[in-house]
Amino acid sequence: MNKETNHLLLVVISVLLFSACGPLEAVPAPTEAPELIATENPTDMPTGVPVEGSAPESFSSYIGLSYPPFPASLTQDLSMLIQNKDGYGLSLVSDGTSKMLWLNKIIQYDADGNPSWEVRDVLALSDLGAGLTLIPDGCLLNGVPDSEILVAARNGVVVLAWRANTTLDQFEVVAADGIRCNSDKAMNIN
Repeated sequence: MNKETNHLLLVVISVLLFSACGPLEAVPAPTEAPELIATENPTDMPTGVPVEGSAPESFSSYIGLSYPPFPASLTQDLSMLIQNKDGYGLSLVSDGTSKMLWLNKIIQYDADGNPSWEVRDVLALSDLGAGLTLIPDGCLLNGVPDSEILVAARNGVVVLAWRANTTLDQFEVVAADGIRCNSDKAMNIN
């Protein structure tokens, strides 16, 4: 075969191959984050799960802290308002080696309308185990949206759940049964 015939044969084979694969279409990007399902018997349950009112001593010193200014020794990785809970928010904070979640309350506004916050409770996150993802919002309890529920999940399964109880100003451990979450704010804890 000569060079022109080889080229023509290659073009015909390519056209046949592409036509056999069907039309080329863009794959639509997912519009929602994957839903996390609670399970009654999660695997690899971390040890040392925090219980109500048990901020570790090293973190309990932050309870009552007012800011700004934010402590120079800490970094704030996430800050968000709790939906439908007037003046309450969550902050994911790191001291370089440990991560914690703060339950915050707005205590005043300055002349420019900027809020001042007070830490009401602290939830230690670093000792929960590897491979966990924090879902700080977008959860439903028994099919009803609950803006105070936050979870730690692994591979799409809710492993631990808490309530940021704005009435008592503290985090409470809650059962994962009946909790489903769908959030675009999911982030790795470790």
